[in-house]
Amino acid sequence: MLTDTEPVLRWNTTGITVAGINGSSGKTNIRLYFPFGIIMDYGNNLYIADYGNHRVQKYLFGSSFGETIAGNGTNSSSPYHLSNPSHIIIDANGDYYITDRTNHRIQFWRHGEIFGTTLAGTGKKTIDVAF
Repeated sequence: MLTDTEPVLRWNTTGITVAGINGSSGKTNIRLYFPFGIIMDYGNNLYIADYGNHRVQKYLFGSSFGETIAGNGTNSSSPYHLSNPSHIIIDANGDYYITDRTNHRIQFWRHGEIFGTTLAGTGKKTIDVAF
Protein backbone atom coordinates (compact mmCIF):
# COMPACT_ATOMS: atom_id res chain seq x y z
CA MET A 1 0.00 0.00 0.00
CA LEU A 2 1.41 3.36 -1.03
CA THR A 3 1.46 6.34 1.26
CA ASP A 4 1.83 10.01 0.41
CA THR A 5 5.55 9.89 1.25
CA GLU A 6 6.48 6.97 -0.99
CA PRO A 7 7.55 7.78 -4.57
CA VAL A 8 5.77 6.18 -7.48
CA LEU A 9 8.32 4.83 -9.94
CA ARG A 10 7.43 4.23 -13.57
CA TRP A 11 9.56 2.55 -16.23
CA ASN A 12 9.87 4.28 -19.58
CA THR A 13 9.55 1.54 -22.20
CA THR A 14 10.81 3.71 -25.08
CA GLY A 15 14.60 3.84 -25.40
CA ILE A 16 16.62 6.44 -27.26
CA THR A 17 19.83 5.57 -29.11
CA VAL A 18 22.51 7.99 -27.89
CA ALA A 19 25.57 6.41 -29.54
CA GLY A 20 26.04 4.06 -32.47
CA ILE A 21 23.47 3.08 -35.07
CA ASN A 22 20.73 0.71 -33.99
CA GLY A 23 21.30 -2.73 -35.54
CA SER A 24 24.40 -1.72 -37.51
CA SER A 25 27.98 -2.37 -36.38
CA GLY A 26 31.17 -0.96 -37.84
CA LYS A 27 34.44 0.93 -37.31
CA THR A 28 33.48 4.47 -38.34
CA ASN A 29 33.05 7.27 -35.80
CA ILE A 30 29.28 6.81 -35.75
CA ARG A 31 29.29 3.02 -35.30
CA LEU A 32 30.22 0.64 -32.50
CA TYR A 33 30.96 -3.08 -32.48
CA PHE A 34 29.94 -4.89 -29.28
CA PRO A 35 29.96 -1.88 -26.94
CA PHE A 36 30.58 -3.07 -23.40
CA GLY A 37 31.28 -0.71 -20.49
CA ILE A 38 30.17 2.92 -20.34
CA ILE A 39 30.84 5.86 -18.07
CA MET A 40 29.97 9.57 -18.07
CA ASP A 41 32.14 12.46 -16.94
CA TYR A 42 31.01 15.64 -15.17
CA GLY A 43 30.35 17.31 -18.53
CA ASN A 44 27.87 14.53 -19.41
CA ASN A 45 30.20 13.22 -22.10
CA LEU A 46 29.80 9.49 -22.71
CA TYR A 47 32.75 7.07 -22.86
CA ILE A 48 32.22 3.61 -24.35
CA ALA A 49 34.51 0.59 -24.28
CA ASP A 50 34.04 -0.46 -27.92
CA TYR A 51 35.00 -4.06 -27.21
CA GLY A 52 34.86 -5.45 -30.75
CA ASN A 53 36.71 -2.49 -32.27
CA HIS A 54 39.53 -2.54 -29.67
CA ARG A 55 39.14 1.13 -28.75
CA VAL A 56 37.49 3.55 -26.33
CA GLN A 57 35.14 6.11 -27.86
CA LYS A 58 34.18 9.49 -26.39
CA TYR A 59 30.86 11.07 -27.35
CA LEU A 60 30.50 14.74 -26.47
CA PHE A 61 27.16 15.59 -24.90
CA GLY A 62 24.53 15.72 -27.65
CA SER A 63 26.83 14.44 -30.41
CA SER A 64 26.28 11.25 -32.41
CA PHE A 65 29.92 11.21 -33.58
CA GLY A 66 32.48 9.43 -31.44
CA GLU A 67 36.15 10.28 -31.02
CA THR A 68 38.68 7.51 -30.37
CA ILE A 69 40.56 8.37 -27.17
CA ALA A 70 42.36 5.07 -26.56
CA GLY A 71 43.42 2.31 -28.95
CA ASN A 72 43.04 2.65 -32.67
CA GLY A 73 40.95 -0.32 -33.68
CA THR A 74 43.90 -2.69 -33.98
CA ASN A 75 43.88 -5.81 -31.79
CA SER A 76 47.37 -5.86 -30.25
CA SER A 77 49.24 -5.88 -26.95
CA SER A 78 51.45 -2.89 -27.81
CA PRO A 79 51.12 0.25 -25.64
CA TYR A 80 49.30 1.96 -28.55
CA HIS A 81 46.59 -0.69 -28.85
CA LEU A 82 43.92 -2.47 -26.88
CA SER A 83 42.41 -5.92 -27.19
CA ASN A 84 38.74 -6.09 -26.26
CA PRO A 85 38.52 -3.23 -23.72
CA SER A 86 35.62 -3.81 -21.36
CA HIS A 87 35.52 -1.07 -18.69
CA ILE A 88 36.72 2.51 -18.17
CA ILE A 89 37.25 4.74 -15.16
CA ILE A 90 38.08 8.45 -15.46
CA ASP A 91 40.05 10.17 -12.69
CA ALA A 92 39.93 13.82 -11.60
CA ASN A 93 42.66 14.72 -14.12
CA GLY A 94 40.66 13.30 -17.03
CA ASP A 95 42.98 10.30 -17.39
CA TYR A 96 41.60 6.84 -18.16
CA TYR A 97 41.99 3.43 -16.54
CA ILE A 98 40.98 0.76 -19.01
CA THR A 99 40.39 -2.94 -18.52
CA ASP A 100 42.21 -4.40 -21.54
CA ARG A 101 40.47 -7.73 -21.25
CA THR A 102 42.11 -10.02 -23.79
CA ASN A 103 45.56 -8.62 -22.95
CA HIS A 104 44.93 -9.42 -19.27
CA ARG A 105 46.02 -6.00 -18.07
CA ILE A 106 44.85 -2.62 -16.78
CA GLN A 107 46.06 0.26 -18.96
CA PHE A 108 46.54 3.82 -17.72
CA TRP A 109 45.96 6.26 -20.56
CA ARG A 110 46.71 9.94 -19.95
CA HIS A 111 44.21 12.35 -21.44
CA GLY A 112 45.37 13.25 -24.96
CA GLU A 113 48.08 10.58 -25.21
CA ILE A 114 48.26 8.02 -28.02
CA PHE A 115 49.57 5.18 -25.85
CA GLY A 116 48.88 3.60 -22.48
CA THR A 117 51.00 2.29 -19.62
CA THR A 118 50.36 -1.09 -18.02
CA LEU A 119 49.45 -0.69 -14.33
CA ALA A 120 48.47 -4.26 -13.53
CA GLY A 121 48.73 -7.60 -15.25
CA THR A 122 51.43 -9.08 -17.39
CA GLY A 123 49.70 -9.02 -20.72
CA LYS A 124 49.70 -12.81 -20.79
CA LYS A 125 47.05 -15.22 -19.63
CA THR A 126 48.18 -17.39 -16.76
CA ILE A 127 46.74 -20.65 -15.62
CA ASP A 128 46.81 -21.69 -11.97
CA VAL A 129 47.43 -25.39 -11.60
CA ALA A 130 46.78 -27.09 -8.30
CA PHE A 131 48.78 -30.20 -7.47
